[in-house]
Amino acid sequence: MMNCLPIHPRTANGGFSLIEMAVALVIVGLLLGGLMMPLSLQMDNARRKDTERTQSALLEAVYGHAISNGRLPCPDINNDGMEDRVGGNCVSAFGGLPWASLGTGQNDAWGRGFVYRVTPTFADSTDGTGCTTATPGVSFSLCSTGDIEVRNSAVGQVLASNLAAIVVSQGANAGAAAAADEIENTDNDAIFVSRTQAADFDDLVAWVVPGILLNRMVVTGRLP
Repeated sequence: MMNCLPIHPRTANGGFSLIEMAVALVIVGLLLGGLMMPLSLQMDNARRKDTERTQSALLEAVYGHAISNGRLPCPDINNDGMEDRVGGNCVSAFGGLPWASLGTGQNDAWGRGFVYRVTPTFADSTDGTGCTTATPGVSFSLCSTGDIEVRNSAVGQVLASNLAAIVVSQGANAGAAAAADEIENTDNDAIFVSRTQAADFDDLVAWVVPGILLNRMVVTGRLP
């Protein structure tokens, strides 16, 4: 006679014990927790890349403004999107990006406006900056230099200097980190910081490259 093996209860009813269910839930929780962090990072990275593309387009608009008007745009200081000028000069060298004057989008990927700073002598109505014979209708010359400087920290190494203008996104935290490097980007002076993203720094910084600006002015016949 054949001996029959006893049937395990789980095999008979296809169910799971409470211990097995608990283990399964723990595993699912760990998997979901592991996925949520990469998803959050992916969204943040996507916003940064989108903002960087926007900044590139904004710089093109700034170059175009220089070609059309013979000067760089002045900052917007009353948040209406228009550059603010008085008597042929910028009301302030520091403010918001004059998006309406440029005909561009207003905000970064986090829905906030861009910080904009310009070298005053590149945005006024005075021909040239005194370094050579001025070209009529152009506020700067091939020998003109900007006053903006970019460093890798508030008191760190200089990454770029003699810049004419700069555009800053304050990132996801909108400057709330209040770290020295982020404060440097909004303290109304000519020094800015661009460095690796971190918990205390998520600003995105882009600037008008002197060589590109001057090349565009020469190619279009605005400068000799």
